[in-house]
Amino acid sequence: MKIKNVEINNFRQYYKNVSIDLSTDDDKNIVLIGGKNGFGKTNLLLSLVWCLYGDKISSIDENFKKEIQKEKNYQIFMQRSLNWTAKNEGISEFSIKILFEDICLPEGSSFSSNTNNVLVTRSFNTTSSEEILSVINCKDHKELFRDEADRINFINDFLLPIDAAKFVFFDAEKISEIANLNIKDEANFINDALSKILGLDIYEELSQDFDFYINTLKRESASGDLQDRIKDTEDAIEISTSEIESLEIENGDIEKKIDVYKKEVREYNDFITKNSIANPTGLDGSQITRDLEQLKLKDIDLNEKFNELTELIPLLILTGKIEEVKEHLLLQENIEFDFNNSKIFRDKLDQFIELLFNKPPEPDNSTLSLKDKMFYYDKAQALGLNIFEDADTSIQLAFEHDLNNSDKNLINDASLLISSQSKDLFDLTINDFNETKLKINDCNRKLKSIQLNQEDDLILEYISKKETAEFKISELNITIGINTQKISKLRDDIRRLNLALASLIKDVEINEINTLKINKCNSYIKVLNDFLLLQKSKHKESIELAILMEMNLLMHKLTGPENGNKFIKDVKVSILPLGQGMKVTLYDQKDNEIAKESLSSGEKQLYISCLIKAILNETENKYPIFIDTPLGRLDEEHRDNLTTKYYPELSHQVVLFSTNSEITPKRYNDISNFIAKKYLLTNDGSNTKLINGYF
Repeated sequence: MKIKNVEINNFRQYYKNVSIDLSTDDDKNIVLIGGKNGFGKTNLLLSLVWCLYGDKISSIDENFKKEIQKEKNYQIFMQRSLNWTAKNEGISEFSIKILFEDICLPEGSSFSSNTNNVLVTRSFNTTSSEEILSVINCKDHKELFRDEADRINFINDFLLPIDAAKFVFFDAEKISEIANLNIKDEANFINDALSKILGLDIYEELSQDFDFYINTLKRESASGDLQDRIKDTEDAIEISTSEIESLEIENGDIEKKIDVYKKEVREYNDFITKNSIANPTGLDGSQITRDLEQLKLKDIDLNEKFNELTELIPLLILTGKIEEVKEHLLLQENIEFDFNNSKIFRDKLDQFIELLFNKPPEPDNSTLSLKDKMFYYDKAQALGLNIFEDADTSIQLAFEHDLNNSDKNLINDASLLISSQSKDLFDLTINDFNETKLKINDCNRKLKSIQLNQEDDLILEYISKKETAEFKISELNITIGINTQKISKLRDDIRRLNLALASLIKDVEINEINTLKINKCNSYIKVLNDFLLLQKSKHKESIELAILMEMNLLMHKLTGPENGNKFIKDVKVSILPLGQGMKVTLYDQKDNEIAKESLSSGEKQLYISCLIKAILNETENKYPIFIDTPLGRLDEEHRDNLTTKYYPELSHQVVLFSTNSEITPKRYNDISNFIAKKYLLTNDGSNTKLINGYF
């Protein structure tokens, strides 16, 4: 399946109708769209996502979610998406059209026999707030479905599943943040990615539905007091969830204010640069200001990361004790297992001896007395125990931990969390934090040096205004940081409350009818989980191999004897127990695990790129891939590798949104044989157009 053409009409920077031919063939699979920052690359990507998924766009990309939060809700966000020139002309509607070709539909579906190409259109009227989705069969130019729900299901289930969208439309630089997730969250991400790409999510949802039904049955059986406690816990979860939503909306409002102040700072800087007296320092004030903005954003991120790490210190102090408890629990389980096995073995041995000596047939004219039988009985029992039973079953524990499954899971989660954080990560974060502070101070010092030579009163007034705006930005960022910490705490509270809820439901005494229903549901869940485990196991080795091969191909640190002991030798994918997802582990030349958090920003981007490609390789349905900021924070050598060795092989249709500092003329020439179409975004100050060609 490919996207042949896109038409954008009065959406954001795109005035009137802007048509983009994206057709590719087997030999030329890349479409290159160049544009400077702010010219509309991200909004072009947004237009595609909105056309397909409407108000669900916030679930696909965190940046889209933040954009909606800035406007408070989806309706206001869409009202603000009408092109300004069109709005001033009295136009009140915008739309996006996407033409799909060679679509892959399952056999037996009612529309598979006569549908190869479809046109998806979504429009929004800012006057009436009416949004219309249309899916047209290009053969007869008729609507495929009468109901809106059927159109949505067609897109989500057959055309381009919403759950796979985050791997089809993404910002390569921002998606590298996945490498910063803790083990549990990364495992869930990989599990979701593979499940959604392979269609396993349907079976996981069915398993969850059975689980939800079981909990419903248990709630029904709860006594009055226990039912009240369950209700109170559920209410507490709902309140915390509502508080998170309120804080996220507040952060969206604050970010909108920050954007206004940032715009003011840029305007002040432009005025100061244009109207200042000659700068004797030789320093580029505009560039230093831009660098300072980036450093301040990085400083905010590092502050949040540092705060998160400091919350782990109590757990790290208790590392030894937590591991002791884990080992004790494992030994306790092994002893219990051995004891049960030993009891089963002894019972079977007794049954065997009983059948041997006291049950027919017996030899004719047997002369064995009762005393002889007792002798051989004791001897057979002693020999059986001596030969077959493990000699180490006599281990005695001084005490036993009386923990339920929820408590044991908490211990394991704590252990996993600790193992995902290394001393190197703390050191790297602190060093990065200190280095960023030094760079900020250096930029401020250079700007001060420039400003000391600008004595004009008007210039000094604008410098003062700029500093005031920067101070307000700093204050607002602090508020966002505080709110983010509150959100993190609330999410921790929700996790704790969910564990408490599970424990309360477990204590419910269930009647006989509901017990039968629950047992039947559990049998279904087991079948589903066994099937899911089997499917994931089948793909595990190919994902390991694909990630390692891609990383060997792309990461220059892997080659050369001088780096032989520094980087990745092997990749292992583990399926975590209890449906907790899949974990990818990287190993160096000495078979030591590499903490992914310690990778540089560029290395993280490469790792996630390799992971995404490995997962996409597992599906028979090939999707078109749209990537903003394709080369992100990579160094020059890694940029060359990704351009020439990764994107030409990523999919049968790859659309790259690039600046001229990413895909340079040299890199363009390197992949020119793979380029089917090339466009350049131009902007007249308010509207964006596409012209054929590249920078």
